[in-house]
Amino acid sequence: MSEPVVINPPLQPKKRVESIDAFRGFTILAMIFVIQVAGYKNLPLTFPHFNSAPVSTFKHAGEDSDAEEWAFWEGKPHSTIYLKAKILKRISNTRYNVALLDETGKTEKTFNNVLVTHAKPLRKDDGILAIRHKDSAIPEFRGYGNGCTFTDLVAPFFVFIVGMCIPLSKQRRGVAWWKHVGTRTLLLILAGVIYISLVLKASYWWGILQAIGIAYFMGAALMRFPAIGRWLAVAIIAIFHGYMSWHFRWWLELGDKSRPFLTVVNPLGDPLRPLTVHCTPWGSISYGLCTVAGTLLGDAIVTRKQKTIIKQCLLIGIVFTAVGYFLHLYQAPINKDYVSPSYSIFTSGIAAFTFLIFYLIMDVCGFKVWAVPLNVYGSNALLAYFMQPVVRIFVMALGFYGFLDGLSGWQGVWGGILWTALLWCVVLWCNKKNIYWKL
Repeated sequence: MSEPVVINPPLQPKKRVESIDAFRGFTILAMIFVIQVAGYKNLPLTFPHFNSAPVSTFKHAGEDSDAEEWAFWEGKPHSTIYLKAKILKRISNTRYNVALLDETGKTEKTFNNVLVTHAKPLRKDDGILAIRHKDSAIPEFRGYGNGCTFTDLVAPFFVFIVGMCIPLSKQRRGVAWWKHVGTRTLLLILAGVIYISLVLKASYWWGILQAIGIAYFMGAALMRFPAIGRWLAVAIIAIFHGYMSWHFRWWLELGDKSRPFLTVVNPLGDPLRPLTVHCTPWGSISYGLCTVAGTLLGDAIVTRKQKTIIKQCLLIGIVFTAVGYFLHLYQAPINKDYVSPSYSIFTSGIAAFTFLIFYLIMDVCGFKVWAVPLNVYGSNALLAYFMQPVVRIFVMALGFYGFLDGLSGWQGVWGGILWTALLWCVVLWCNKKNIYWKL
């Protein structure tokens, strides 16, 4: 008698983690909003962010050198707490002779051998920030751009999400995955050059998309290592980037800032400045820290086990946030302009906590309808990014962009919301027409 034939049921596809698209959509929405309001004045929610000078949370901490913003925060014609200063002489990498400046830019008083907190060594005539304290005759001196606003979370959030998706992509693509990694890296770098050229005229720019390309490749390459190896890699990369930042000026800055960028229409511009629009090409490895951290969470997401995902979110969130903030307090401040190690590590921890909130609400508790608007951006992120200059050119040609130009205060916020909603409608139309741009 023959054995009965057992037909195995078809493998069921693994349940999709829907909070990933929502988290990505939230990040893209925030990016579009803050890019639009970047030029607006006196935006609300202006206050010091992690030792920055007063700056709106809708702007980067690197924009905290605006004395008008300080006065706006204090409600006075001129700030009495935050003042401009400059470096007179470097004594060591952390101690300098400095000049305190008055409202006209003239030297009011000098201080010798004082501590100046910054993410890199400073040079003669570099501008710095002086903070007056009632209980001290000597102000506290800091470099500009140290701190972290909501806006400063956007780029690391996106790179972190890229890392989260790497284990999922590797599992889905199998042996063809490495070919996909190389192609996608090159296309991201090329797309970044094209995008910035649409805004700043054609040149070999190095911006955030190029940095994402490098970070993506780093995250993919380090997937060869087990989780413990990637934790160790994060520490090694952070130490290396910090060392290079402190000992070699070219690691963070290239070119002469007093000269314009080299472009096709301005061939006499500085040939190195296009390589530092966002950060230097090699400085992009610090964004790779965020991507590697994302792969650690992606490993847990692949299992689809709720307890595993929650535990990994908490582990990455607590460790990375604590370590990043500890570095920030001890002469290695959070600084987006230089993508300091403390910035990458701290924001990776915040990204893990933020994703956990989305995951608990959507995939654990099952509340998903509210995130449908976010999924419009999240499912077509690259197209949404590229549509910004295209739609802006179109709106300008129609003569309507004047309604969004030169706004301030809450009007600026509403202008940013209107612009974000307009882009959302364009991306929604593209989605419905099945027009997607994925690399």
